Amino acid sequence: MKQQHKLRMVVLIVAMLASAFSRAESANVNGINLYYEDVGWGKPLILLHGGFGDSDMWDPHTLSLLFRYRVIKIDSRGHGRSTDGSGPITYQLMAADVLALMNKLRIKNAHFAGWSDGAVIAADIAAHHPHKVDQLILFGAAFGGNVYNPVFQSLLNSEHLFKDFIDLTYRAAYEVKNPEPQWTVFQDKMYDLWTTPCYLESMNPDNCLEPLGSINSPTLVVVGEDEIISFAHTQDVVNAIPGATLEVVPLAGHFFPEKQPLRTTAIIKGFLD
Repeated sequence: MKQQHKLRMVVLIVAMLASAFSRAESANVNGINLYYEDVGWGKPLILLHGGFGDSDMWDPHTLSLLFRYRVIKIDSRGHGRSTDGSGPITYQLMAADVLALMNKLRIKNAHFAGWSDGAVIAADIAAHHPHKVDQLILFGAAFGGNVYNPVFQSLLNSEHLFKDFIDLTYRAAYEVKNPEPQWTVFQDKMYDLWTTPCYLESMNPDNCLEPLGSINSPTLVVVGEDEIISFAHTQDVVNAIPGATLEVVPLAGHFFPEKQPLRTTAIIKGFLD
């Protein structure tokens, strides 16, 4: 009991320190207000969340990372506390938002760790702006609308069922946090995004992974043992990125970076160190 009490006290103290030194702001980039938090010291580490979520998923990880890295957590456009523009949401546009924020913060390059949609955004930046990325960690990265396991693919292919599922899972938190909530519009944009055959813009329409060949950052691809993404697709991703390594996390699914922050943070630290 004493050890548990000490651990709780340590976590509380670290949380207070993180809050004291954290900077939560919105930057005007590409016609939207992009929400971000900036905390810690050292080499910049940009954390990017998954679709329909927000940067709060990285809060538990930040407590462990802030004494080693300058952690920047971003709410992607339309997500969380970030506003959205009038046009479609694309991975290229979300990547451009991150790059614009880096310029505003005068960050020349950074480590990147992204989960799900955040991994696609990070990979897009690494592929097209390799000088901006030092080391790259991709958790649960899928690069097309038809690369999932049969169960999730069936759900995604049924627009009605998919939107009902997303509505129950994400709508309440979105409407509380977003400064200009337009749930139906946002949901439609994200469904269009997720059902796009190729998530990255490729010169070769028959090879959606072609841009990944331009990545020159040390790269770790991480997936859960029970992923919603086809393992064959993950192997193709690893093969497409020069020198990339693969880590399969046992007894874990697609959402393990959210569900198992200590395990996830250990992977991040182990690779970056």
